Amino acid sequence: MATRALIIEFKLQQITEGEVQILSFSGYMGNPEFSQDRVLSRLLEQERDRVILDLTTLSFTTTVSLARFLVCGCEFRQHGGELKLAGLSPWLGRLAEMAGFDSEKDCEPDVATALKKMSQLPNVKPRRLPNKK
Repeated sequence: MATRALIIEFKLQQITEGEVQILSFSGYMGNPEFSQDRVLSRLLEQERDRVILDLTTLSFTTTVSLARFLVCGCEFRQHGGELKLAGLSPWLGRLAEMAGFDSEKDCEPDVATALKKMSQLPNVKPRRLPNKK
């Protein structure tokens, strides 16, 4: 007996909550759908230093996509910022750990908790690396 999998269209919504940018992902995010790396790069360029990736309604992603989030998180920290994952399912949580995320430091159960933790961080201007010419 064959079963059919329902693939939900990938959607990305950007929300501003004070100083924090929330990127809400929903649906199926395979490697071809990973266009949000450009969104994260733009946020770095705009000196947005606090970003939450809301994965509550993400139905599927790959380990490669989560690894890309990890790289983006490292870039934010290098520039004095912070990037957190919120709303990971148990399955995505295991994938995130395999991709190198620290569940205590990088992940929160929901956006409200991530916002609360980020509001407790000191409000410092992120340091920027000089542009190479």
